[in-house]
Amino acid sequence: MLYIGHFSFDEIGSEQEVRHGYFTSVVDTENIERASSEFRELIFSMRKTEETFQRIVAVYMEDIVEFQHVPGKAIVTRIQSSAGEFPESITHNLPGTVAPGINIYGLGTDVRANESGQNTDEYKETKIFIKF
Repeated sequence: MLYIGHFSFDEIGSEQEVRHGYFTSVVDTENIERASSEFRELIFSMRKTEETFQRIVAVYMEDIVEFQHVPGKAIVTRIQSSAGEFPESITHNLPGTVAPGINIYGLGTDVRANESGQNTDEYKETKIFIKF
């Protein structure tokens, strides 16, 4: 079965500022217990190898979604609403992951710069996909 884990975290930034964030993980395994274990192992591994995860001081499991089959039509797996204007943030898709058959579309320029080795903390706003 396919499991998607949604997580939040507390972080200390490069300037020692308090930060928080979110990440999503996915695994194909036999049951929820194994999925939880895989997610835990991944987080510990990422903490050792990925700079972004090295600043994380606490991780919270928001939920795990189990798919017995992949839906034929698009569904929403998570929505979150926060008060106030959208805060400046940096997004990294598939940090530390290179796997055949996994592609990323629509990477923002801040992520491309980081993945290419040009480390930048400059904020770049995400482009609008749909505007009402």
